[in-house]
Amino acid sequence: MLIHTDHLVPDMELDKDIELKAGSYLITRRDLGDGRLNAKVIESIRKFSGQIVPYSHKVFIKDNKFALGYLKKIVDEDLYRIAKTVVASKNAPNFLADIDLHEKVMRIMEMLFSNPDIIRTMYDARFNSEGKSRPLDLIIDHSIRTSLLAVALGLKLRCSVISLVSIGMAALLHDMGIISTPAFPGLEALDEMSDQALVTFIEQHQVNSARLLQERKLNISPYQRNEVFHIVANHHSPDLRDTAHKNTLIFHFADLLDEMASHLPHGIRYNFTPDQIHILGKGYSRRNGLVNVLLGLTRLYRQEGGLTWEIITSLAALLRLEQVLKGDFREKMQAVLDDCPLNCARLNPPLEGNTVPRTVYCGRSTEKGFSCEHLVYLEVKIQDEKGRMDTFLKCGTLGNRLEELNHKDDR
Repeated sequence: MLIHTDHLVPDMELDKDIELKAGSYLITRRDLGDGRLNAKVIESIRKFSGQIVPYSHKVFIKDNKFALGYLKKIVDEDLYRIAKTVVASKNAPNFLADIDLHEKVMRIMEMLFSNPDIIRTMYDARFNSEGKSRPLDLIIDHSIRTSLLAVALGLKLRCSVISLVSIGMAALLHDMGIISTPAFPGLEALDEMSDQALVTFIEQHQVNSARLLQERKLNISPYQRNEVFHIVANHHSPDLRDTAHKNTLIFHFADLLDEMASHLPHGIRYNFTPDQIHILGKGYSRRNGLVNVLLGLTRLYRQEGGLTWEIITSLAALLRLEQVLKGDFREKMQAVLDDCPLNCARLNPPLEGNTVPRTVYCGRSTEKGFSCEHLVYLEVKIQDEKGRMDTFLKCGTLGNRLEELNHKDDR
């Protein structure tokens, strides 16, 4: 098992002799007698860490219970960091806000992160993959966040524990195949790909991720292995009529939502098919806020009903954005803006954001000498596309309209 020298601790056992670039050995297993590392040896290894071959800063340690227990602590840091970010986020709904749900989700995640194959996979992805750290960080963070969301959604839909473990495990593994595609690590190149090249990339990373799953030979039942394999191999293109694979559909929509709303190493989003983008608009081939994504899903699936719509409505409820699924949500928001006599009313957050609009402000209130009888001298700070903050005044009349609308929809 290959691990970074920063993660060596006493009592780990050396699995291979440590060779240096100069051709000599820093230390051999015979030198250690029983192969166990101690503090003095670890200090020496770290001193020459950059000179180690074939991998600088890395050594081979025996894959045993002690080593896996320590690596679990390392990969757990990512899990709890991501969960904390979800709970503390001010820019998106906290889908772990319900304490009871939160506890149940974390119990399932603890089961997953206690699986030796998951520990190895998550550790290798973070520390033993070639390429720049930023694309890796974004892919791993997305995988963990999607696992949390998919498990929470599965709980909302009353899935069994076995199903929840399958969905969560698939989430952690579903994009690991990206690392072995020709596009990695320069994933920003996806933004310039043709539609056909993008389709090839999608198929390739699904195949790679499914193959990685087979190679890992997870210590789970054959039925569950097949279930996880089906989710990973079809997560971008599931058959929506295949209700026998409910877990694949649950994961597909959780993954779609997170990919559409989160930062990724590339600007392009390929969660909606070309035919769907033709219906929704070109903007859906790029990153979008949760509100817009749910509006798009409503247009595509509201009339179909069935399991697909049940999953979408449960997802919206989990995010506390149920009102977005109402057929006239966008029209109601636009009607508020249209009542501005000077055509300068703006919504905050905008419809492109991750939460429903709660404030109406005047886009001209920063103009010198501008006045309007509807203004109230309450300020709101708005960040523009370049990250600059501007201060505007709220519109009292339309703000009250919006508040009444939101309270009506909340009931």
